[in-house]
Amino acid sequence: MCRWKAYSRKHMEHPFDYAFLHGLLQQLDAKWAASDLSRDEVEEETLDPPARSNCTDLPSVECVSTPPLNKHAEESLAESFNLFIEFCMSLLRKQRDIFPPSNRAASHKLENLLKCLHEIHNLKVFKKCCPFQKELHTEITQIIKKGTLEWYEKQHALTKTTVRSEDDVVSGLIELTNILNSDIQKGQQYYNTIFERVVGVSYTAVTYRQLEKLFTEEVAAPIDQLANSADVTNLKDDNNPIGMQIGTNLFELYLALQEFAQMKSYLPHSETKSLSVSHFHEWFKGAVNRWLKIAQTKANIRIKKAIELDKKVTVVDPQVKHSSSAVDTACCFTQIREFWKQLAWPDTAGAYVFVTKVLEDICNGAIFYADEVHKKLQAAGYYDDSGVFDVTEELCITINNIEQVRRSLKPLPEDLRFSEIYHAVDKAYGKDSGRQCKVALYGVLKSSDEDVINKIKEVIEHVGEKMRPDIGKSVFHLAWAPESVPAEDAIESLLSYLDNNLDTLNKSLLRTNFDRLLAEIWHVVLDEIKKMLETNMGKKPVFYSRLYDALDILREFFHANEKGLPMQTIMSREYEALQDLLRLHKSETNTLVDMFYLEKIDIQKCTEDSRFGVLTVRVYYNFSSEELSVEILNAKDIIPLDTNGLSDPFVMIELVPSHNFPTCQVQRTKIVKKSLNPLFDESFGFTVNPDQCRHESAMVQFTVMDHDIMFANDFAGEAYFSLNGIPGLKGEKAGGYSNLKQTQLILTQPKPREIIPKRKRKPSLVSGPFQVLELRTWDKDATEFVKKIKARESLAITK
Repeated sequence: MCRWKAYSRKHMEHPFDYAFLHGLLQQLDAKWAASDLSRDEVEEETLDPPARSNCTDLPSVECVSTPPLNKHAEESLAESFNLFIEFCMSLLRKQRDIFPPSNRAASHKLENLLKCLHEIHNLKVFKKCCPFQKELHTEITQIIKKGTLEWYEKQHALTKTTVRSEDDVVSGLIELTNILNSDIQKGQQYYNTIFERVVGVSYTAVTYRQLEKLFTEEVAAPIDQLANSADVTNLKDDNNPIGMQIGTNLFELYLALQEFAQMKSYLPHSETKSLSVSHFHEWFKGAVNRWLKIAQTKANIRIKKAIELDKKVTVVDPQVKHSSSAVDTACCFTQIREFWKQLAWPDTAGAYVFVTKVLEDICNGAIFYADEVHKKLQAAGYYDDSGVFDVTEELCITINNIEQVRRSLKPLPEDLRFSEIYHAVDKAYGKDSGRQCKVALYGVLKSSDEDVINKIKEVIEHVGEKMRPDIGKSVFHLAWAPESVPAEDAIESLLSYLDNNLDTLNKSLLRTNFDRLLAEIWHVVLDEIKKMLETNMGKKPVFYSRLYDALDILREFFHANEKGLPMQTIMSREYEALQDLLRLHKSETNTLVDMFYLEKIDIQKCTEDSRFGVLTVRVYYNFSSEELSVEILNAKDIIPLDTNGLSDPFVMIELVPSHNFPTCQVQRTKIVKKSLNPLFDESFGFTVNPDQCRHESAMVQFTVMDHDIMFANDFAGEAYFSLNGIPGLKGEKAGGYSNLKQTQLILTQPKPREIIPKRKRKPSLVSGPFQVLELRTWDKDATEFVKKIKARESLAITK
C-alpha cells in the first residue's frame, strides 16, 4: 500500500510507466483479502509516520505486505486513489494532445492508464475505501464528452474567419468538417479498440454523438441559407467566376458532410435515425441546381474549346474513325455522371427531379456538340453550291464524331439508375406516378437521341444532294441508251460512280453512319429514276423495261450479298411504288387492259353498298360443246331512271376483255317495262374454248340499262363475273342450271374521273393501268379502249 501511495504521488510529478503502476495495483489487490478490510479490527497503523514518509522518498523500500487498515490509513489510501483517478481523467480530457493517435508509445501509455483505472475500480480495497465512487464507464464517457467539447470549441475558433464573405464561410466549414472527419477516423482506428477492450466504452460512438450534435447545431442554418441563396442565372461562360467558385466550394462541403454522415455507421443502427446529420442532404437542395448549372456551363465551354482545337483530323489507328473532340465531349458527360455518383443523393424518389436535370444537361450537351460541329462544316464551305463535290476525310470524321457522342448517351439509364428512381417513385407516390416518371426519363433521352440523329441525317442528306447531279446524269444515260444496249451495260457508268464513292465512304465511316448514307443514296437513286419516269410518260414499253431491269440490278448492288443495306430497307414503300409504276409502263397494252378488268373485280368484291341494286345470275361451261352458258334470272332494287319513278330495264352481256374474246358479240335480254325488280329468266350461250375462260382476266360484263324511246338509254349499273373458276371448266359435267347455286352480283357504277386538261396533268397522277393507256396516244388499241371506257363512264357521270 505504501509503495502504491508513494509511486502514484510521485507519478504526478515525474511520470512512471503506467504498466509498472498497473503492476502495483495488481499486487495490492492480491495482498489484501476481504477479511482484512474491517476498520474495527485495527487500532493503529503498522508503520509510523516517519516510515511512511521514507516510503514516499525511497520507492525501493518494501512495506509490510498484509497489515490491516485503520481509519487513517483507509482515508489516506482513498485519497491516493482519488488523486490518481483525477490526474488520469485530466489526461484523458486532453488525450488528443497527450496521446497522439499515430504514436505507438502514446498508445501504450493510454492503454495502461485505462488498465490502471479499470484495476482501481475493481479493487476490493477501493470499493471499501470509496464506496460512493461513480462507475468507471460513466466517468470515462463524461470525460470523453468534456474533452471533445473543449477540442471542438478550439477547432471551431481556429476555422472561423473574421471576414465573413460567403466564400470564407464555406471554406471555414469545409476545413472544420474535414478536421472532424479526420478526428473520428483516427479515433476509430487508434482509440476505440483500446477503450472498448479495457474499459468497455465505445470511444467513437461517444465522440461521434457529441460532435454530431455540436456540429449540426452550428452549421445547418448557414448551409441552408447559402444553398438556397445560390444564384444560377449568372453562371454563363466566365461572367461569374466568384459564383462558380462558391458553388464548387459548396459541393466540396457537401462531400465532406457526406463523409461525416457515413461515419454514423459506427453507432448502433437504432441510434442513427434520430441524428440530424442523417438528413444533411436536405440542407443542400437549393445548391444542387447551382452545381448542375456549373457542370453544364463548364461542359459547354470545354466542348466548344475541343471543337476549336480539333482543327486537323489525324487518324493514327484505322479502327478509330473519330477525332479528339468527340472523346473530350464524351469525357465531359462522364464527369457529369461521376458528379451525380459522388452526390449519391440519399432520397431516391426525391432524386427524380435532379436526375431529370442531369439527363437534360448531358443530352443538351450532345445536341450542342452536334450543332457546333455542323456550324464548323458550314464555315468550311460544305454547304456551298459552287465547286465539285468530293468525299473528304473531314466530312466523314465529322459525321462519325456526332455518332460517337450519341453513343455516349446509351449508358445513361444504367449510370443514372433510372429503374431505381421510378421504382422508388412508384413505392412512394403510386404506380401512376412511377409510370409517368419512367416515361418522362426515357422521353428526354429519346428526344435528344432523335435530335442528334436528325443532325447526322441533315449532313448525310446533303451528301446525297451533292451526289444527285452525277447520279441524275448517269440515270439519264441509262434511260436514253440505244434500245440495243442491255440494261446491264447501260447502267455501268452509274454503278462505277457509286462504287468509287461508296468505297471511300465505307473506309472512313462508322458502320452505322455508312448504312445511313447508303440508305440516303438509295433514296436519291430511286428519286432520280422516278423523275426520269415522270418526265417521260407515254413512251414505248421498251423504255420503261430497261429502267425496270436496272432497278433490279441496283437493288442487288445496294444489298451487296447482305453486306450492304438489308432488304427490308431496300424494299421500301418508295421502291415498291416505283417498281409498280415501271411494271405498269413496261406492260403491253393487252396486259394493261387485263389489269383494268381485274381492278373491276377487286372493287366489286370490296363493295357492300347495294344502292344500285342486285343482279342474280348462274354461269357454267359445257366442256363437250365448248359453250359458255349464262342465265340471267332477275334484278332487285334497280334505281328509278324514268320520270314515273320506275325503269324499263334490260341487261347487256359481254365477254371481256375483247382481245381475249374477239369473235364474241354482245348479247342482251328483253326489256321489262316499268319495274325496279325485273324478272328475266333468260339464257345465253357463247362459243369459246376452255383456255379463253381460264385466262386470269376472263369475265362476263353485265350492264343494266334503262330503255328510253325518245333519248339514249340510261346506265343503271354494272357487274362482273370471273370465268376462270366456273363449273365445267375442268371437264366435269356441270349438270345444267338446275344444279347451280344462284349468284347475286352487287351492281356498281364507275366513279367519275377528274377530267384534267392534258397540258395540266401531273406525272404523279399516273397511278393505274387506265391512266397508262390514256398516255399511249401512239397505240390504236389503247386509244380505242380508252375511248370506249370513257363513253361508258360518261353515262354514269351524267346521272
